[in-house]
Amino acid sequence: MKDLLVNGVLKRSLNRHRPGRDPNVFLFGTPRGGTTWLMEMIWSQPGFKSCNEPLDLRNPLVRKHLGISEWRRLYDRTVDRQLESYLGRLERGELYIVDPLPGRGRYHRFFSHRTVFKIIHGAEDRIEFLANRFHGRALLLVRHPIPVSLSRQTLPRLEAMVEGDYRRHFTADELVAARRVIERGLPLEKAVLDWCLQTAVPLRQLRRDWLVVSYEQLVLEPEAVIPVLARELGLPSPERMMRHVALASQSSNQSDAEARRLLGMAGRQEASRRLLDRWRSKVSVDEEKRAMGLLERFGIDVYTAGENLPRRFWLGAREDDRKVDYESEGGARLDPSLDPSLDHAVVGGRQVT
Repeated sequence: MKDLLVNGVLKRSLNRHRPGRDPNVFLFGTPRGGTTWLMEMIWSQPGFKSCNEPLDLRNPLVRKHLGISEWRRLYDRTVDRQLESYLGRLERGELYIVDPLPGRGRYHRFFSHRTVFKIIHGAEDRIEFLANRFHGRALLLVRHPIPVSLSRQTLPRLEAMVEGDYRRHFTADELVAARRVIERGLPLEKAVLDWCLQTAVPLRQLRRDWLVVSYEQLVLEPEAVIPVLARELGLPSPERMMRHVALASQSSNQSDAEARRLLGMAGRQEASRRLLDRWRSKVSVDEEKRAMGLLERFGIDVYTAGENLPRRFWLGAREDDRKVDYESEGGARLDPSLDPSLDHAVVGGRQVT
């Protein structure tokens, strides 16, 4: 604990943060879903600092300053004022407990006026509240649940999401199915269930001004995604983001060497295809169908069995172009009858040209 306090003092002395007129960014996604990579792209922009996992209760300083120590309590409807007070101190630069140390952060700067918050533990049902309260734009990153689930080592919030107030977002049948998986499911099914519980609520609450991006397109087509991010989020230097594409995130030490090498070649079709296909050698067809059946149970139609790419949220390209480009490289089949986007990006439920 003493080391953590010393780190906090060091961070405070090496950064002066004063919120400005430009909006903050609230980046939501799942653990092992590529959020650190995307956070660092945004952090590369002038004036930004990063706030990494401010609701991860495994961090003792988060528990101390937030005043919450149990995952179930984090989802309680009565803690909004605690969340607002705590995140407000982070946003105003009064707390530095989840900022990276200057020597470890790629884009540390002494003066900052915008914050990218990466939130992958909690508040999935409070995205709009946080974005409105703290002058932010909501950004949701989605990634295929099976590669995410294969990378998960722990599921700290799984039972809390079906036992606490968060359960109000699900039907009785969905909760029965969730409990069945928790009690008798295989590890892969439990991890996919965790993904479903975390992802279903933001998709059901999706607002027109939220920006939704898929990890798969960010890997395959960064040149299509980054201009949309820059335009919608007010990011002045997209070229910096493009330079960051080839850099593995600072959480990539949890990935194997081959995955890091392939991610370093993101945007090159052959390497990108291999990166997105790697998980298939670890899962049988039957295991995939069984796990992906959970998405159907929770009404999530973004990914389906037999496909690597999302059926929705593909920015700035025709569906048929997406299908041909990927299949020409040997990728999984994409159903051409779905999501007929016509040369536009989809931001929440809104089309932008």
